[in-house]
Parts: sequence; C-alpha cells; structure tokens
Amino acid sequence: MIRLFVNLTLPCNTTLFCGEIVTTLPDPRGIIQGAFRYAPEYLKHPLAFPLDPITLPLSQKEFQTNRPEGVHAVFEDALPDDWGRNLLIKKARLGRGEQTIPRLLEILGANGLGALSFESKQDKSAKSDSSADIKDLETLLNAASQYESGLPLDEKELQLLYQSGSSPGGARPKVLCRKKTGSFWIAKFPRHNDTFHVESIEAATLELARRAGLPVPEFEIQDIGKKRALLVRRFDISDHGGRYHMISMQTLLQAQGYYFLSYNDMFDVVKAHSYQPSIDVPILFRQMIFNVAVGNTDDHLKNYCMLHKESGFCLSPVYDVLPDIYEKREHSLSFPSGAGFLPPGRKILHNTAKGHNIEKADQIIDTVLQSVSRWKNIFQQYEVPEPEIQRLEWGINRRIESLGKTLNF
Repeated sequence: MIRLFVNLTLPCNTTLFCGEIVTTLPDPRGIIQGAFRYAPEYLKHPLAFPLDPITLPLSQKEFQTNRPEGVHAVFEDALPDDWGRNLLIKKARLGRGEQTIPRLLEILGANGLGALSFESKQDKSAKSDSSADIKDLETLLNAASQYESGLPLDEKELQLLYQSGSSPGGARPKVLCRKKTGSFWIAKFPRHNDTFHVESIEAATLELARRAGLPVPEFEIQDIGKKRALLVRRFDISDHGGRYHMISMQTLLQAQGYYFLSYNDMFDVVKAHSYQPSIDVPILFRQMIFNVAVGNTDDHLKNYCMLHKESGFCLSPVYDVLPDIYEKREHSLSFPSGAGFLPPGRKILHNTAKGHNIEKADQIIDTVLQSVSRWKNIFQQYEVPEPEIQRLEWGINRRIESLGKTLNF
C-alpha cells in the first residue's frame, strides 16, 4: 500500500495540506485500486476549492477511482510525459514493477508543475525549487543531447539533468530554469534527430498566436553555441512566488487512450467551469481557428488546461503550438457540425460561433487569418531556415485559402 499526502500551494505562496491518496500495490494485471479524501482542515479553509470540479468536489466523502492507475487523473496531471518521466524513472532507479503512477508521484514530490506536491509523510513545507540556474543551460542542452543519444554522462551532468529535467511535461527534451531576476522558465531543447528547427518554429508560431489576439506566455529564443533553445515563462507561478493549480482538459473530460472528442466538448467544459466564460469561450474559439489556419494538428487535450486563479478556474495561456511539421493532416480533436478531424471551412466555423453565442465571428476569423497570412515573414524573423519554410508553405497556405474569402492584406 502507498499513502501519499497531497499539499497545495496557493497563489499567495501559502501551502495547505489538502488531502490524502491511498492506493494498493498493482495486481498481476497491473491494476491499482485507490482513493482520495480531502483533509478536514482543508475543507474548512476559506480558500479551499475542488482540485477537480467534476470528479473531486469539496466533500468529506472518500472518492474512489476506477482508473487502473489508482489515482485520479488530476494528480497524474502533475507528472511529466515521456521525456521527464523517463528521467524520473532513471533518477530513482525504478525496476519495471515499481514504475507505477503513485510511486512516480512520490518521487516527483514537490518538483512538478502546477500547485500540487506529494509526500509520503505529512509535510506542509513550501515547494522546493528544482530549477537550474540560467548559466547552466549550455551544460544542460549538451547533457540532454548526449542522454537522448544514449551517450554516457558524468555524474555532475546527470544529477543536474535529473534535478531540472524530470518535471516538465511533453515528449521533447526540456528543463526548468531560473533567471537572475528570479523569474522561472521552461527551456525547450532540440532533439538529436530533428529534421526541423522546432524551437525557432515554435517561437514564430507563438508570435503568430500573439498577433492573432491569443494570450501567450512570455517567450524568447536563446542561442547556445550552435544550437537554439526556446525559453517560455512559466504561467503556473504567481507574482508572489506562489502557484496556480493546473488541470488538463483531458482530465476535465475524463478522456483516456484513443479518445474521439471535439472542440465542442471543450466549449462545454469552459462554459461549466470557467469563472469568466464570456472571455474564455471566444478565446477558445479563436484558438480553434488559429489551429486550423496554421495547421496545429497536435491539438490534443493535454495541450489545453485550466488554471485556478484567485477568482476561480479559467483557460491558461496558449502553449505547445506548431504547424503540421509531422504531416499528420488530421487534428487530434474533431470539429463541430460533423466536420470530422480534417480542417473545416468558414461556414462550419460560423455555425460553431452561432451555436456558442460568440459574437463578431467574421472579425475573429479575419484577425486570425491576417496574422497567419504573414507567417513566412515571422518565420524568417525567427531565423527558420528557408528550406524548412518551403516544406511548410503548401500546407499552411492551403489551410488559409480553405477558410473562405480572400483578404487584402
């Protein structure tokens, strides 16, 4: 049996003991039974809120989970995906039978993204900082490249990588870092087998999103030797050094494995749980159009989340946006009105706006198209090599044209 105490760091930088996870060991099929219960003192706290408003409402009851992982999905949201999870396993030298979600949460401890931390004994201390100093970025980039290529690392490099690289999500190499000003960032590194300059392309795509009227985190490109890293400022950290609780759309929609959900499902979640739906619903609509126009087919539910701010849940800034560099063609999410997983035309987007009472749909679509139509100039500004721009040109331009009327920019 594993027992984990769950702590929550608030935006004001106060840490509360909020509850307890108890799980069995995995059975021979790998299935774990588990439950969560809120702490009585948390339920009485004036700033208490449900960690998951759907499956974990504020209540004294014990919440059992039917997930084979043994923990509710909101807790798994704290864990990294492929890259960071692999480092976490290597760091703790876990054997095959030990690589369970509860065990990984125990190892992650206070070093994950978001506001949750996990302890095998009750501890209300503030979250620790696993961020590397910005001056160590070159060492970390080289270490990540060697690690990914299967080359040996010395102990100092390995420990630095374990410290700052085993928390961030996603499949690509990245680390947490801290600037001299005290601000906290995620540094994204190239992979050893990349066929595109992904960091430059992502920076350019974020710039297009910003120009399209979408909220994006602060970001910058940093040259490190002959390579480039993309630095994205963390939006889970408040101005007071506290944390904003994060919950993914995948968790809110209780989706697992190969799901077949649509943007309409996300609209319903935002309407039900955002404290500012009149702002967040149009933002989500704008992001949907942007994804269609630029070709962001990696629009899966882990790439959307809601933050719990002082007033309640709201959409996070846009993150992890790229054109269709892997030529998936189909989107991870389907589009409304039976449009399927291929990019829809303007009429379907109009019907979607009407169905969700979104005003000035034409204006929103045109603003996005005006931004994305300048993509080549922006990509050149971010020093994306010309051959890569040419590889992307047909796909992006085709999408822009499919969205309807010709615009004179």
